[in-house]
Amino acid sequence: MFWLLWKKEIKVFFTNKGNLVFMILLPILLISIFSFALGDYIKGDYGTFKNGQVFYLQDGATDQMNSRFDAISKKITEQTGVSFTEVTDAEQAKKDVESSKAYGLITIGSESFSYFRSSFNEPQGGQLVRTLFTELARDGVTSVETTSGNAPSIKRTVIEGSHLDSKVYYTFAALTFSILFMGVLVGHSVFDEKELGTLTRIRMSKAGVRIVVVVKILTGILCGAGQILSAFVFSNLVLKVDWGDKLPLILLVLLCLVTLSSTFGAVVGSFAPNKSMCQSTVMMTTMLCGYLGGAITPLYLLENMPILGYIVKISPLYWTNQSMTYLYNGVVNSKFGITISVLLGLTALLLIVYAIFTAKLSVNVSTPVAKTVKKEGKTA
Repeated sequence: MFWLLWKKEIKVFFTNKGNLVFMILLPILLISIFSFALGDYIKGDYGTFKNGQVFYLQDGATDQMNSRFDAISKKITEQTGVSFTEVTDAEQAKKDVESSKAYGLITIGSESFSYFRSSFNEPQGGQLVRTLFTELARDGVTSVETTSGNAPSIKRTVIEGSHLDSKVYYTFAALTFSILFMGVLVGHSVFDEKELGTLTRIRMSKAGVRIVVVVKILTGILCGAGQILSAFVFSNLVLKVDWGDKLPLILLVLLCLVTLSSTFGAVVGSFAPNKSMCQSTVMMTTMLCGYLGGAITPLYLLENMPILGYIVKISPLYWTNQSMTYLYNGVVNSKFGITISVLLGLTALLLIVYAIFTAKLSVNVSTPVAKTVKKEGKTA
């Protein structure tokens, strides 16, 4: 039953020219428009290291440690443009780091380095610089101090990371945005089945309505994979964007996002009272997540806005785009694990909610309604 339904669904999907246009052309169109029309937001450096600086403080530093620090800081400056400024007041320097005036404070000791950074207000550029510095100096780093006292794990990376321009940034940001629209297609498809009475008939049969919904979700995932392939070919051949050495991990993140988008559309389509409500719910959610997730306005601008810098973290696209920025630069850190957990966690939550409500609905449909028949007596 499952394979027959999926085969039929795939056939119906690929015979619809509108679906093919959506799958192939939408990511290409969004990438092209965003990368060229919004290029001024990026200006060749993604804003990641724009006006970035790191403080450093001497605390019993030896000539050998100073030489090591000079070599490391020079290498980072060459690759990112970040400047290193010497300070003498540690407390004031830490306050400046907290207020985002600097990425961090490096203390040069007699045998090791110590890196102080804000645990709640560290910009993306600062995270990259900290990762790069830690890697280059890992043999001498004894601690990475944060305001909360938690030491982050050290991940290995390569200092010669790829540079992000508008074409690179919007290749990923626009692709993730187009993937969110997959929920619209899946939601419409599920609602159409409900409107035609298909789901009701199947619900009362032995097949079960969940099989139909799973088929819709899998078809959406297949379409999303087509979107990823379309964007990959276009960005490589036309925009000359190399997706980097972490391509398998980037694809894994994108497929998790496709799964979430398709599942969300299917759940909304199952419970929406009308088609207009189904479409508006998915579209509004997509636009909100897209904006907060950096699909239109770059993340570095959103993160530097008061209050909004914290609100953006509710969008799954925020974590997706952050993770892919690191992966593109060859950095595999905690953001990757967080992103996978967020995407799969939200997907699981949607499926649990769907299972609970459909179980109640099945009980209501299968339970006969008792009717009380009143017999009227005859009057003599």
